Formats: sequence, structure tokens, C-alpha cells
Amino acid sequence: MSSAQQSDPFEEEAPPQLTGAWSLMVGTAAVVAIGCPLLPESVPNQFRYFPVYFILPLGIWAVVSGGIALRRMRGDEGASRIRARAGITLGAVAVATAVTIIAWACWALNGIGE
Repeated sequence: MSSAQQSDPFEEEAPPQLTGAWSLMVGTAAVVAIGCPLLPESVPNQFRYFPVYFILPLGIWAVVSGGIALRRMRGDEGASRIRARAGITLGAVAVATAVTIIAWACWALNGIGE
């Protein structure tokens, strides 16, 4: 092998490009956590209800990380933005669902004392 083909071990590698994969994974986890209370009653309660506490933070994280990934991909013609956009969509669905359920619970609990 010639010296031109050998790679320099001290050569700096380019930083990894954000492709929106984190956004997609976190958004998927947030949407999956929405369905955890619907698991059968044979599943322990810690696995059914504990993930519910993470829906809102995971959804927000998915939207923010997807936005950051899209911003970093700006100007790159060959970049695939599908994962980042899907993560933003899933995160937005999770946030909207969590806020709707919280608003409904507050409304329902206000009507109990009347």
C-alpha cells in the first residue's frame, strides 16, 4: 500500500451529523408511553403508570432536538430531513395529548364538588 493510500491515525474526523434520529427515537418513546396505561392488568402498575410521567418531557425533547437537527441540516442538499420531521410530529402529538388529558382532568375534577 502506498503512503498516499494510508490514513493518518491522528487525522481529525468530521463531527457526526445530526440526522434527526434522536428526535425520532424520543418522539416514538413519548407516543409509546401514552399507551402504557392501556396495558393489561396483569402487567405490574410500575410498568403501566410510571412512563406516563415522561410523556411531556420526552415530547418537548423530541420537538426541540428535531428542530435543532433541521437547523443544522439547512443548506445541505443531500440531507434527509424525514427522521427529524417525523420526530417533531410525534413529539407534538405527545405534547398535545398530554396537555389535553391534563386539561380534561382539571375540568372533570372541578365538577366533582358541585
